[in-house]
Formats: sequence, C-alpha cells, structure tokens
Amino acid sequence: MKNSYNNIMIITPSTLKTKRLMIRQFTQEDFDNVVSFMEGMTSTSFNRLFKIIIDSYQCQEIVISYALILKSTGDFLGFCGLITLEDNMPMECYYFLRPEYWGNGYAIESLRKIFEYAFSELKLDKIVAYIDQGNTRGWKVAERSGMKYMGIILRKDANLKKKSMFFLIDKNDYYNQFQI
Repeated sequence: MKNSYNNIMIITPSTLKTKRLMIRQFTQEDFDNVVSFMEGMTSTSFNRLFKIIIDSYQCQEIVISYALILKSTGDFLGFCGLITLEDNMPMECYYFLRPEYWGNGYAIESLRKIFEYAFSELKLDKIVAYIDQGNTRGWKVAERSGMKYMGIILRKDANLKKKSMFFLIDKNDYYNQFQI
C-alpha cells in the first residue's frame, strides 16, 4: 500500500518477520481474535475501530497496523504499528499484547522490527511513544526497545488533559544500538 507522509511515499509491506513473529496486515479473519482481545469495548465501538484499521490500508491517512502472530503456533498475540498524530509530527508507535503473552519479549521484538522498517524503508527520522504513567510494562517495553525516556508531558486526549511519559527513538540511536 502507498501513502505519503511529509511528501514521502510510504509503501506498507504486507508482512514483516522476526525470528519468532510474523507481523502482518490484519485480515477479516482476524476479527474474532481481536474481538476477544478487546473484551472491554462495546461491540459497536470495536467493530468501528476494526473497520478503520482494515480501511486504513486503502486510505491516505497514515496508520500502519499489524497483527502479531507467533510463527511456531500461529497464535494471535496482539497488534502493533505506527500512527500519524498530527501533520509534521513524528509518528507514534503503539503495541498491545494479550496478557498470556506478556513477559516473553514479543512486544520488544515487534517494535524493533517496526523501527527497522520505519528507519530503513520509510526513511523516518524519529518515532515517539506516549505511555500512561501507571503502565509500568509499557514503559519498560519502550526502554528495552531502544527508546529514551524524555520526561512527562501533558497531552490532550478526547478533550481531557492527562500526563503521559514521553519516549523517543531516532534513526541514529536505533542504528547505534541494533545494527552491526
């Protein structure tokens, strides 16, 4: 799929692979897995969210969303990706894993692959993450993925102001940490 971001043409691959994971675009067949993952959401709001993810592969807005699949079993682990929050702002990474797969390094492995793709193919200069202060696992994943903690910022989400931890990784830091 092709999109443009800051006048750069983005071609989103259908699949990325790591040693243990297949990181691929969602298909309609993933719906039941994602629904069970998002039990707390209402059916209507989740159905709308899932449709936005599927439709994003064909639209001009930049949303890169991938299903995380364990190669050895074919299990659906969760999802990750990149999203454009505002024009001329860095892309934000996101990641969600089913709780039974926490603590195995899958989120870290998937983010590092997303970073590799973003810096080498998309030619991005930096990627950010905003994580709730109480989400200890989330900020540990960000740090272990190579992101640097930059401080607390006040963000507006749905007309609410809330404090979030701000993490950043730039292309040079990524290559210095993970490339031989």
